[in-house]
Amino acid sequence: MKGSGSSAATLIAAGVALLVAVAIAGFVPILGGSAASQQGTKVGVTLASLLFQAGEACVPDGPVQGLDQEQATDAAQVVSAAFADSGEDQSVARIALMVAWTESNLHNLGPMSGNAGSLGLFQQRGWGTPTQEMDPPMSTALFVKRLLDLPGWQHLPPWVAAQDVQQSAFAGGTNYEKNWLLSGQLLAQVLNNGNQPGACGQGVPNGITGPPSAHGLPIGYSVPAGTAPAHAAVVEWALAQLGKRYVWAAAGPDSFDCSGLTMAAWATAGVHLMHYTVSQQGEGVAVSGAALMPGDLVLTPGSDSPGPGEAGHVGIYLGAGLVESAIDPESGVAVQSWQTFISGGLIALRDPDPADG
Repeated sequence: MKGSGSSAATLIAAGVALLVAVAIAGFVPILGGSAASQQGTKVGVTLASLLFQAGEACVPDGPVQGLDQEQATDAAQVVSAAFADSGEDQSVARIALMVAWTESNLHNLGPMSGNAGSLGLFQQRGWGTPTQEMDPPMSTALFVKRLLDLPGWQHLPPWVAAQDVQQSAFAGGTNYEKNWLLSGQLLAQVLNNGNQPGACGQGVPNGITGPPSAHGLPIGYSVPAGTAPAHAAVVEWALAQLGKRYVWAAAGPDSFDCSGLTMAAWATAGVHLMHYTVSQQGEGVAVSGAALMPGDLVLTPGSDSPGPGEAGHVGIYLGAGLVESAIDPESGVAVQSWQTFISGGLIALRDPDPADG
């Protein structure tokens, strides 16, 4: 890939004070990653699933010091998509930022004369379709896929891992290395924006996406247009349960566990589900990420999954990168970001009522 080699001196000077805070907060020595990435749970994950997850990534609002509006938006999209595709691994997000800054200065570049067809933030060339390479979340997913498939990437210097993925003209990734410090500053600012009400939820306990008074539901949320009638009714009923307690084996009306909530929600539409996540994993019909509709079930391993390939937790997809579930006794029934909800893995997507819509 062709690096831009542009200077970050202005932004670094503007971020000196921030760098001190970043170092204190622990963002600079970031290499190592989450437990999930160290164990290789994402290695071999399908590109289709990463592209879907990237498409569900939300974008934190807010300025990024030293960047113009386009760059700030692109930085936020890179971080959010990298989090969605890596289980919120900060090292993956920081490497992605380092590469995108080096390759394009976080400007989504179209075809340029003499650039041999390289496109987008990462200057990809034939990694996906041109549309994917020009879409910031999708191009981030293409990059993350190659990084996570790189054996032992967690143990390499981040710029060497980047070079092994990008195959730029700079031996050893020296073009990326000079922007490693800057990428930590950018990541810290984007994550700080994520603490603001209505942002993505990165940095917010349990990935809650909206204010505590709304139990994580972002301000202004409405059921997405085009949702089939029964599915929309299920979502509306589920939203009315926000804030209720989590109690194991409960199915309402004042408390729920995860499968009890989904069972009770779909019962209001006349659809019977078993009160067990593993059973719900096989009920209704399987749906692809592209066909997922608000009201459909999202099943994950959970913290205590019954066994390999069997779901341990289930939630109701709300659209807009949001999932509602009875989380645990501490959080109760609340809304989380898609990337937080599936950060431990994705077992199945099910439509309990395929005849609706």
